Formats: sequence, structure tokens, C-alpha cells
Amino acid sequence: HENDLLERMRHSCAHVMADAVQKIFPEAKITIGPVIEDGFFYDFDFPKGFTPQDLEKIESKMEEILKKNLPELSLRQHLQ
Repeated sequence: HENDLLERMRHSCAHVMADAVQKIFPEAKITIGPVIEDGFFYDFDFPKGFTPQDLEKIESKMEEILKKNLPELSLRQHLQ
């Protein structure tokens, strides 16, 4: 089912985002991060909060993670 594929891809993206945040801000604690109807989110226990510049760093780190792990995170994996 096409929604299952989309849900798995969103789930994987949520994990990539959490990994990126942990690499940049190791003091940030991951709390909850479900897939939702139109994407995904993660809540973090991070009292400082994230600035727009932090979000840009997180996005860049996500791209770096995906480029390094592309064979492992390929679409083929989600089709199984």
C-alpha cells in the first residue's frame, strides 16, 4: 500500500533527524517522535531550544547522514 511506503520513509527520516540532533547537540534528549498524517516530528528535551540557525545545521547534518548511508536507506529497503 502506498501509504505504508510513505509512513516507512517518514519513520526513517525521523530517525535521521534524531541522529543529526544528537550529533550536533549531544545534550539534547530525544523524547517522542511519531509519524503523523503529513510528515513526522520529534520532541526534544532541550531547554535552550533550537534557533533558525540550529535548524539549518540540523538539516545539513541530515543531508550528510543520508549521503553517507544512502545504500542502507535506499528506497528498495522501504519497498520490502
